[in-house]
Amino acid sequence: MNKIIVAGGTGFIGSHLVKKFLDEGHKVFILDANINYFYPLDDFTIKNLEWRNKNLIKDAKIFKFNLNDIDELRRTIDEINPTHIVNLAALPLAKNAISDTDDAFNSIIVNAKNFMEILRDKKSNTKFIHISSSMIYGDFEKEPNFEEASKNPKEIYGSFKYASEVIVQGYAKIFDINLNIIRPTAVYGPTDNNRRVIQTFIEKALKNETIYANNPENNFLDFTYVDDAAEGIKCVTLAETPKNEAFNISYGKANSIMTMINILREYFPKLKFEAQNKDTFYPKRGSLDISKAKKYTNYQPKTDLKSGIKKYIDFINSNLK
Repeated sequence: MNKIIVAGGTGFIGSHLVKKFLDEGHKVFILDANINYFYPLDDFTIKNLEWRNKNLIKDAKIFKFNLNDIDELRRTIDEINPTHIVNLAALPLAKNAISDTDDAFNSIIVNAKNFMEILRDKKSNTKFIHISSSMIYGDFEKEPNFEEASKNPKEIYGSFKYASEVIVQGYAKIFDINLNIIRPTAVYGPTDNNRRVIQTFIEKALKNETIYANNPENNFLDFTYVDDAAEGIKCVTLAETPKNEAFNISYGKANSIMTMINILREYFPKLKFEAQNKDTFYPKRGSLDISKAKKYTNYQPKTDLKSGIKKYIDFINSNLK
């Protein structure tokens, strides 16, 4: 039985990951900052949080404190003595990094440095999984885009995530820390509270509000159902992977925003939609190459976009209305 710390384990992806570890019999410890929501607390978001607490994380032990407090972080890690640490504790969205730059810096960069400082002193073989983002690539240069592609982030969030990768890799090389980096993208699904595109569009459709989409025919994302994202992180965490390697984790095939809207129309025939063509800070993206994750782990994403949207809408109809 492994003892696994999931920093940020009460969050969207983190809570689904915690459930996967628990279901396999591992002992899971959640480290999370004092409550700091990056979204409004309305009826839907509160129900999502209640569902996570009741169904995903109830059997994990939770430690609540500011992860920037390195002394408290060190005491907690020493007390648990984990076999694995997964660091999902960070401001979750690129748009939030613009308005909450200090929170972004502290949660992405300072947290990463703190974990590395502690692991360098422990001189243990604790495996550390650092969750980064596909935003570090900037405009994708390949289709699909592979891990060794150029890194040229176009905005604050991607820049901070890339800086955090450089930091953890530097520590890992000098102090022989067992590190892997994971780059997810466009994650969606049950209990998402972060106003990502699919959540936003479904909620607008439920309220009969107009959906506005930027350049939907030519805007492609590798939409990844949350269960697949959590499965990929679990696989990399528990597998015997090469040290200091990065892994893309996604479905592995991009779809246009327009394709996603057309799938939503199957459930909301009266959906109101308007296309826009605005300048945006978001990079041009597409599919991620996930062949490395498949090579070194048992990762096999199972949920295509059409199936994922159906599962997500079924969850909303069954649990949130």
